[in-house]
Amino acid sequence: MKKFLQPTTQDAFRLLLCCWLFLPFALKGQTDSTKILSPEMYLSIIKKYHPLAKQADLLSEQAKADLRIARGGFDPILHADYDRKEFSGKNYYSFFNSELKIPAWYGIEVKTGYDYYYGININPENNLPDNGMYFLGISVPLLKSMLMDKKRAALMDAKLFVKATEQERLLLLNELLFDALQTYYNWCEAEQIKTIYQNALRVAEIRYKATVRAFQLGDRPAIDTTEALAQFQQRQFQLNEANLSVQKSKFLLSNFLWTENGDSYLLPADIRPIEVDSQYTHPSLTAPLESIEQISALISQQHPSMSMYDIKLQQLALERRLKKEDLKPTLNVNYNLLSPGFFSYISPDNRIFSNYYKIGVNFSMPLTFAQGRAELSKNTIKTKSVQADRVLKQRELETKLMTVYAEMVQLKEQIALFRATYGNYLQLYKGEARRLELGESNLFLVNTRENTAITSEQKLTELYIKYVVTEAKMKWIMATLF
Repeated sequence: MKKFLQPTTQDAFRLLLCCWLFLPFALKGQTDSTKILSPEMYLSIIKKYHPLAKQADLLSEQAKADLRIARGGFDPILHADYDRKEFSGKNYYSFFNSELKIPAWYGIEVKTGYDYYYGININPENNLPDNGMYFLGISVPLLKSMLMDKKRAALMDAKLFVKATEQERLLLLNELLFDALQTYYNWCEAEQIKTIYQNALRVAEIRYKATVRAFQLGDRPAIDTTEALAQFQQRQFQLNEANLSVQKSKFLLSNFLWTENGDSYLLPADIRPIEVDSQYTHPSLTAPLESIEQISALISQQHPSMSMYDIKLQQLALERRLKKEDLKPTLNVNYNLLSPGFFSYISPDNRIFSNYYKIGVNFSMPLTFAQGRAELSKNTIKTKSVQADRVLKQRELETKLMTVYAEMVQLKEQIALFRATYGNYLQLYKGEARRLELGESNLFLVNTRENTAITSEQKLTELYIKYVVTEAKMKWIMATLF
């Protein structure tokens, strides 16, 4: 009877041996695609609902509000004033003044209005025709404030501020998305290591049961059951640790997830990340990187930090134009056409221009222009300081970029090398398992080979996650994550 059972026992053991040898490869990559949270979907949720993303959007809205305020400096102004004095039944005076003033570019102001004065105690210079007097006038600065004035400078500065806040918004969003991506890939790593140990635990369980059955049938020594049980228990311990890492990473990931109503969102247990290239053959690993010179050139051209410095220099150049106006004398000319009737302006005759007008000239000038020269000198110092800051910032970004670029190059080589190393360890594991099947090895050596293969697979996963994080870091440095 024993001779009859012996080949059956060996066949069963070999069948179970094949199961736990190839089970990890059969299970790898089996996920429910309907429950996958891709990084693109994850980042889109953050950009749409995260409080910091909304706060960044408010910066642009605030800048646009400031722009509307600056444009208000060119709003037409309607003014009316009525003053009357009645005493002892006598109308001493009644004054009515109205004016519509329309600011225009180059410091010009166009105005029109109607004045009506009557009463027994009116200053002779205020005497007007019985039906009042209309006027149409213009005020022109001929020296100071002709090329630039405070209202125009405020409007142009507000437009530049809108651009600057947009760059600041992009920088804030770039920081937020990089932190979020790092957390996401940490989650990916934790989930993939958990999968490795889940597969390893299934293998260890099958191996343990097969070894116990083989011992019961007299095919394996008792010590092998202890060896298989110890391996099974170690896998349980490793899986528990992996489960804890997954839970921690999911909690950290949930910090970035918010609902449309502004409520925090806890990631459900059945949601998984993408499987980050389980075969380690992603094109980004084999495709050559762009040259560092090409990438560095983009920093000066399109990086938001550089754009903010450029805008700051434009603002200082605008301020300089305004300060130069303070080195000019003030010379303003006011001219008003006067008429007792509004319709005289529609069909005027020569008398309006020769007999009905009011003109005035204003002139003033500081004798030393000390304040204007000091303000201009201060602006020059600010400009040089900003230019120096821009150079330093560009150098800082280029240094970071070169560091990350070198790290990416090294990681590509490391992954290629360790992929081959992992393949060798896996081959050794399979060979040792085959030797065990032929009775030329023992379970301890198989477990040792398996431990090395699993550790290598985990290390390869960590290397690839590090590579994709480094890719994201390069995009963060270039400020292109948004």
